[in-house]
Amino acid sequence: MRRIQRLFRTPPQALPAAMLNLLIEVDNREGRAGLDRLEREIKVALARLQAAGHPQASRLTLWLKALAAYRRTYYPRPGWIRLFRRPRPLRRAVPASAR
Repeated sequence: MRRIQRLFRTPPQALPAAMLNLLIEVDNREGRAGLDRLEREIKVALARLQAAGHPQASRLTLWLKALAAYRRTYYPRPGWIRLFRRPRPLRRAVPASAR
């Protein structure tokens, strides 16, 4: 919970830089497991704040988005993962009923 308290101590105008610095620090110290743990902590705190109607809940939503963007940038999914996804059905430019 220490990290969550640190999230709220950052001033709103310096939030993007503080976000990146904290995410890099967690990644350097604990790796991907630390990022996963931070995400769980943020989600728990977000649920509590939303239940209480706290105005800072939107700030935690931004942190979750920043964490997702950080992961996409520094931990991209390997290309071979796409082999195991279900293929999407093809969309036709002209619907079958219009032919």
